[in-house]
Amino acid sequence: MSVSLKGRTAIVTGAAVGIGNAYARAMAREGCNVAVIDLRAEIADLAGELEKHGVKAYAVQGDVSQPATVRKFVDDVIAKFGGVDILINNAGQCSVSLVEDDLDKSLADYESMVGTNLRGEYLMGRAVIAQLLKQGRGGEIVNIGTDHGVTCGSPNEICPHLSTCPWGDSPRPTGGGTVMDIYDASKYGTYALTFAWSKALKPQNIRVNCMCMGATDSWMIRNFYGDRATPEEVATWMTAENSAQVVVDILKEGPGGRTGETINLCVGRPTVLEPERKPIYVTPESVGYTTRETVDA
Repeated sequence: MSVSLKGRTAIVTGAAVGIGNAYARAMAREGCNVAVIDLRAEIADLAGELEKHGVKAYAVQGDVSQPATVRKFVDDVIAKFGGVDILINNAGQCSVSLVEDDLDKSLADYESMVGTNLRGEYLMGRAVIAQLLKQGRGGEIVNIGTDHGVTCGSPNEICPHLSTCPWGDSPRPTGGGTVMDIYDASKYGTYALTFAWSKALKPQNIRVNCMCMGATDSWMIRNFYGDRATPEEVATWMTAENSAQVVVDILKEGPGGRTGETINLCVGRPTVLEPERKPIYVTPESVGYTTRETVDA
């Protein structure tokens, strides 16, 4: 059953450009009033664009890693729109971090990526959760993770082994490689928030899910790759608009829909909302051994 989003209030973080921008526009098209926040000055122009869809919009330039900024933003959204129903926790940073980087650069990378990707999601989530509980009418939180941790091939038994997958018949390797330790650490934390919040908030009809994003054509990925991305590689990237449609489809499931799920959007796999996956627990048998002696042998 598909529920209408019209008349609800949605917050989208990191909405000035790229994927977050597509999310905000998708919410407005669905009839949601939309509040957006971003570090970039371009965020100021988005409110007028969103209001062309006949909804109310509010835009703020701000840093989601700062508690005072988050508190004021959420309080202002509540004051302007009378409440909040949906949070899309999208704000993120990504840059190359090498194990041989000096400590000053390492600390700067940590503050940037962990500050935005994990601390920012936590602060915004907690601020919105408090309001959702106060309202008592349920709600929706969509966190944004990465396919580096929870992929279509992990665990292997649920991998569809599509012919379009660039990894062939084997699971996609876990992790983003040797230059993304801090990014992956920050994004893996979003799974923990998703799982804990979904369990705690399910009795209140507040759903919490996580979009595990693969390579998607956006400002972030183009800034990360620079001139290193080949036309052939770019052609494989997913689109922000298709990702936004998946988020819309998740939200339209309503209170009876999935919660606590990591939604896998991986290169080579159709960018669509797939059927709900029942929990699968990793057992020794599922990974090919049954005893400790077998592993040691």
